[in-house]
Amino acid sequence: MKCRTAVILVCASFAFLALIGTAAPSVAKHKHHGHHHGTVGAVYFETNSPGHNYIQVLFRKSNGQLRTGPAVDTGGAGTNLASPFAQYGFALLDSANSVVLSNDGRFLFAVNAGDDSVSSFRVHPHGKITLASHVSSGGDLPVSVATVKKGKYQLVYVVNEWSGTIQGYTVGGDGKLHALAGSNRTLATGIHGAAAMIGFDSTGKQLTVSERGAIFDPVALNLIGSGPDLIDTFKIGGNGLPGAEVANPSVGEDPYGFIYTNNNKLFMTDSGVVGTVTTYSLNTGNGHVAMLDHKAAGGSAPCWVVLSKDEKHAWVTNSLTANISSFTLGANGSLTLNGVFPTTNNSALDEGASRDGRYLYVISTFVAGTVFQSTLVDIYRTAPDGSLTHIGHTNTLPWPGASGLAAS
Repeated sequence: MKCRTAVILVCASFAFLALIGTAAPSVAKHKHHGHHHGTVGAVYFETNSPGHNYIQVLFRKSNGQLRTGPAVDTGGAGTNLASPFAQYGFALLDSANSVVLSNDGRFLFAVNAGDDSVSSFRVHPHGKITLASHVSSGGDLPVSVATVKKGKYQLVYVVNEWSGTIQGYTVGGDGKLHALAGSNRTLATGIHGAAAMIGFDSTGKQLTVSERGAIFDPVALNLIGSGPDLIDTFKIGGNGLPGAEVANPSVGEDPYGFIYTNNNKLFMTDSGVVGTVTTYSLNTGNGHVAMLDHKAAGGSAPCWVVLSKDEKHAWVTNSLTANISSFTLGANGSLTLNGVFPTTNNSALDEGASRDGRYLYVISTFVAGTVFQSTLVDIYRTAPDGSLTHIGHTNTLPWPGASGLAAS
């Protein structure tokens, strides 16, 4: 990974987080457990650890509870130096969707920000994974990855934050990634923005990237960056190649995590300290988006969003206020805040829902002052009205830089 003076914007500075208690939770021993009766899926996140990056596997039981599985080497490296807040102990990879599953659950993909690479894994019964390939990301500082089945292709795209580029791949039947010639494109702001996430719309016709512009640093008390807040879209052709970018102005400050409904309503988190959420409609023909609704997030620095299985509700994690906001999502894209639910530790990071929609999993990291100490995963049971019931959490895991979360 090349070093340069660049615009690197984080979802939020944890300078406002209070020191909770006098010490971080104890670190549990990390063991590989065999298959137990009742395992119905898995939860995955990446450790983002320097030297060797790993995918931490957590096996999911039928009652939603998790048991610790193996940490599987990605073949690449993580980094804790990609953020301007690293000097304050901010070791998190600054993005959404750094780990994703294919829609059919056969493959898992993850970025390695420390050596500018992408890894793919085959997913086996009961959630076990094996490394299939480890390839160049085609740019500098990969932070987010997306996948879609389009015609005969399983496509994967990665966004590289520091170089301001995207790169595409096809996926073989064995899970190996093959660089797609002619797929590299430059984002609208180039190296002057800070991409947070890449993702496909529900049809696979449009690829979307959220780009943050200038952001207030509450530690240094100044603005970082100069680029505008944008939602870039790229039309994907039948050959899997993207067209030129279409730069859509973002209604909210610092667009970050997003998700599309089946009828292509775009739900976007706006990760400024005064957080908001925004819905848009997408024109799949020209890539333009139009605002539908814009509301307060119910917390500070909202970054990640997950939809309920019926797409009537959305859950947003607010990193600075360590809580989860539940929204009702109307058919017309309207947003109604229904409630706010706390996390166990003093942060709320990436999240994912089980494939059956019954459980929500949230990465919660203990932050002492501004230093990331340890991580656990909170477990919530979802209700038809969008409310959440906390039903437990994992033991403390030795990965303070945990990023990304995908669930099956």
